[in-house]
Amino acid sequence: MKAYDLIQVLWVEDDPKVTETYPLKAESFDLELVPLPCWDDAKAALEGDYDRWSAIILDAKCKHHRDSKDSAIVFLREALKDISVLSEKNGHIIPWYVLTGGDESEVSDSINDERMQWDKDWTDSENKKYYSKNVDNEKLFRRIRYHAYKSPRIQIQEIYRHVFEAVEECGIDDNGYNALEDLLVPIHFPKDIKDKDYNDKFEKARTVLEYIFRSMSSHGILPDWGKQVNLQWSSCLLSGMSAMRKDEKGNDVVIIECKKQILPAVLKETLRGMTRIIPAFCHSDNKEEKDVKKEEYLSKVNDSTLLLKSFAFQISDFILWYRNYLKENRNVENNAANWDIKDYKAAKIKKENGSR
Repeated sequence: MKAYDLIQVLWVEDDPKVTETYPLKAESFDLELVPLPCWDDAKAALEGDYDRWSAIILDAKCKHHRDSKDSAIVFLREALKDISVLSEKNGHIIPWYVLTGGDESEVSDSINDERMQWDKDWTDSENKKYYSKNVDNEKLFRRIRYHAYKSPRIQIQEIYRHVFEAVEECGIDDNGYNALEDLLVPIHFPKDIKDKDYNDKFEKARTVLEYIFRSMSSHGILPDWGKQVNLQWSSCLLSGMSAMRKDEKGNDVVIIECKKQILPAVLKETLRGMTRIIPAFCHSDNKEEKDVKKEEYLSKVNDSTLLLKSFAFQISDFILWYRNYLKENRNVENNAANWDIKDYKAAKIKKENGSR
C-alpha cells in the first residue's frame, strides 16, 4: 500500500461539473477525492487496493455499469451489497456516505442501517440518512476527516510513518506493507482482537520478511529465490554466513558462498532468531520442528502475544536499517558480488537468476 499525503476517498460521481469543483475544496480538509463514474469502476478500485481507501462517497443517482441509466435504487442496492461483501472479505468496513442532490424519497429507503455504526450521530442530529450537495458537503468532508483520523490503520501509518516510508523507498511490495500493518494495529488497538487470534498472525510476520527479501533480491543484495523465498539462507547471507546443507555423509556443503557480512551485530542475532522461529510457528507442531514448537511455547507463557509483537518491532527496525543501507549501496552488481552460488540445483535457483 502506498503512503498518501491526503486521506484517500473513493468517490462515485459521474457529473463533470461536480468532479471538477469538489476535489479542490476537499483538499482543504486533508481529503483527496478520487472520482469514478460508475460502480463497476469503483468496485474494481476497491478490489485492487482495498486498504488505500479511508472512505467511500456515493452519489445516489449514479450508474451501476458504464452503460446503465442513472437509478438510485439499482445503484445503491448493488453498491451497498458489494461493499458489505468486500468488508467481510477484508476484515474491516470502509465508512461510506451518500452525497446526493436528489430528493429524500429517491434515496432514503435504499440506504441501509449499516452506516449507523459510524454515522448515527448525523442521523440523530439532522434526521436524515444522506448528505445534500452544496448544503452538507463541507460537513461531510469534516466528518470523513474525523472518522479517518480515528481509523486504526491511519493512526498506525502516522505512528510508524518513518517505517512505512522506508517500506516504499525500498520498493517492498504492498503485500508486505499490509501485513506489517496487520501486525502493528492490534498492538495499539487490542480490544478488537483476541490473544489467540493475534498469535495466529505469525504468517503475517513471515510475509513481511519474504517481501523484504524479494526487494533485496531486486537490488542484488540477495539471490533471486523465485517463487519460494528461503528465509534462513537469506538471513545467513546477510549475516556473513554461507548457506550450507549436509551431504549424505553428514558433512557441511556450501550451496551459496557468502563473502561479506552486511548486517550489524544486533540485527544479525534478531534476524537469525526470527527466521528460525517464525516459519515453525506458522503451522501446527510436528516432529520435525524439534525444540521450536508454537503450542508448547505459548502454553508456558499463558498464551502471551509479546513474542510476535516483539517480532513486529524487530522487523520494523530491520526495514529502517535496510533503507539506510540501500541509500549507500545502490549498485546491483556490487551488491551481488557479496555472494556466489556454488550449486544452483541445491539452491533451487535458476541460473539466469543467480550470480551476475
